[in-house]
Amino acid sequence: MQIGRLRKMRFAPALLFAAVPLTFLIAIAMFELTVAIPEAQLTRARTVATFQTLGDVTSVDEAVQDAERGQRGYLITDREIYLEPYNHAKAVLPGLMSQLRRAVGENSDQQDRLLKLQADLTTKMNELESTIATYRASGFASAKAIVDTDVGRQSMVAVLADLGEISNAESARLNARSVQAGIAENRVTLAFVIGSLVSGIALISGALMLGYAHGRLAASEQTLQATLDSVREGVAAFDPAGRLQSWNEPFVKLLNLEPAALNRDQPVSIDPGTSAAAADFLGRTAELDATARRTGRPALVTYKTPAGTTLEVFHNRVADGYVTTVLDVTDQRQAEDALRQAQKLESLGHMTGAVAHDFNNLLTIVMGSLGYLRRAVAHDRKMSERVDMLEIAAKRGSRLTNQLLAFARRQPLEPAVVNLGRIMQEILPLVRRAAGDDIIVESVVAGGLWNTTIDADQFQSAVLNLAINSRHAMPDGGKLTIEVANAALDDSYAARHAEVEAGQYVVFAITDTGMGMDATTLSRAMDPFFTTKPAGSGTGLGLPQVYGFVKQSGGHIKLYSEQGEGTTVRIYLPRTLQMEMRETSRPAGLALTGTETILLVDDDEVVRATVASMLEDLGYTVRSASTGAQALELLAKEADIALLFTDVVMPTMGGRQLAERALALRPKLRVLFTSGYTENAIVHNGRLDQGVELLSKPYDRERLAAKLRRVLDGPGGAGSDRDVAARS
Repeated sequence: MQIGRLRKMRFAPALLFAAVPLTFLIAIAMFELTVAIPEAQLTRARTVATFQTLGDVTSVDEAVQDAERGQRGYLITDREIYLEPYNHAKAVLPGLMSQLRRAVGENSDQQDRLLKLQADLTTKMNELESTIATYRASGFASAKAIVDTDVGRQSMVAVLADLGEISNAESARLNARSVQAGIAENRVTLAFVIGSLVSGIALISGALMLGYAHGRLAASEQTLQATLDSVREGVAAFDPAGRLQSWNEPFVKLLNLEPAALNRDQPVSIDPGTSAAAADFLGRTAELDATARRTGRPALVTYKTPAGTTLEVFHNRVADGYVTTVLDVTDQRQAEDALRQAQKLESLGHMTGAVAHDFNNLLTIVMGSLGYLRRAVAHDRKMSERVDMLEIAAKRGSRLTNQLLAFARRQPLEPAVVNLGRIMQEILPLVRRAAGDDIIVESVVAGGLWNTTIDADQFQSAVLNLAINSRHAMPDGGKLTIEVANAALDDSYAARHAEVEAGQYVVFAITDTGMGMDATTLSRAMDPFFTTKPAGSGTGLGLPQVYGFVKQSGGHIKLYSEQGEGTTVRIYLPRTLQMEMRETSRPAGLALTGTETILLVDDDEVVRATVASMLEDLGYTVRSASTGAQALELLAKEADIALLFTDVVMPTMGGRQLAERALALRPKLRVLFTSGYTENAIVHNGRLDQGVELLSKPYDRERLAAKLRRVLDGPGGAGSDRDVAARS
């Protein structure tokens, strides 16, 4: 447009002053060439430089905002992809600052402002980088502590203030040049004789310039609105009377605002058409405004909407009203809850592991001794009843420890590829007995069921726990429905559940028609020791045990319940493409004694003596050792030792290290580990290492006998080539 205007200014005098003497035309032409045109060109060049400076200021502003948004997204989601805006901004900011220095030229005032901007910008970027590094090194809590120092906000305010000063200075220079241009135009105008024609040209030029400016302004507003609509936060500006002046699309969506509420002429108010989320927001905004007025500082509040989402509202008063931002932090709160749950599990796991080893050693002594005591008092009915009670108490203690280990995901699983349809056929009779005669049990197994990898025994225990819970929820009888089917969890479901990976699963669902749970009970159902049963009727570890087993198996558990309608528990177990390998079970009725020589290693003298007696009672020859070194000496001396039966957790030389050195001496030696808590010696990621045999403490004579024969009679074992029936 400026080129067109100059052309009009250059050719108009010739048309307007065609009848003027030639000398006057020459004078006008000389004036144009020597004064007007150079001034116009200089003004245009300076104007272009000013707009370049303003554009560079905008680019720096956008880059800093991008960096902060990228850092915030990464802290909230822990996903590296959210750091892309930050990394991009970090890469382009040095170039933008160089452009800005070139654009301002030799202006000393602007150069001073640029120096201050550079310092403040460095402070801001260092703060962002420090927060990200702290998050990576120490976690969210440490990073949040840096954010809470308010250094980031203050540095951002300083950067924005510096950019504003640079922009204002350039705008002032632009205004000054406009004034100079006006003076030059007046001189040109005075040089022409025909004022009316010159005035008409000036009006046309002004109209064109106004239209151009209006178009640029409209484009800038559209760009700004599009930018605001693209951010996650809802942003709205209000005037002092509470009238909504501007807003972005997320603000409307987050609060579900009705069109009637978006009126710039009326204060935003609560009326019958206002959504529950908007009404709740408006009420809290009034409280925040009162707080901001009282304290003179911005106010922040986080609350849950009637729809269940968690919103964070930031309220800041400005000179001509106030600005309010709304952010949906539901995912962030879920991530924080998941982190707290993981920390709770870790703490419980350490505590349980510390207790389980010694406690299970004690229970092994008790349960092993009860076998002898039972035979000794077999003819005394009352004493036999006391022994039965002692055995029940010992088994309860063992079950309690196992439940704690299961919830803390510390139980040693022995997973195998199984088909849940077949497993359910074996479990259903047990479920019916656990449910009782007053409850109808129905099962539905879908065709073409996929395989999954689980510990079948622990799965059976989990199903029975769920069945018993359902029985307690239906004291007057009811219906229990069990379903097994294939399922797929998509990306949208995984996005709503941070601990879930999208993919194919085998889903087990158990539904009862019981009393159901309210929202408070449902939220605590997985907490250890939480129970709604009367005192003495439950430990509150049933569902937590199921939860721990499912998580340790790489699955997902989901509860659905409605008070008075019943409860559904869905367990999603990952699909495997491997084929099921079914083991041949031991024929019933075979004796489980033996005559082999067993090397028993345990650092606890009482445990060692108790287990040695149990082994000798089963017919085995026993060699005992209290340390790994003693065990290796015995192995070197006695060639007839068929099996090493060793505790895992021992001082100096642990069971795993002993087994490795023993197998180096005797490659065909059979190894059976035992422990009350294995830690990470033979269990990794919650699963027994490949080929490892473990007998968890505590155990009684029958479990010990069965496990020994399983290990000894395995492929290539000491007893695999003999007639098993001969041991009877």
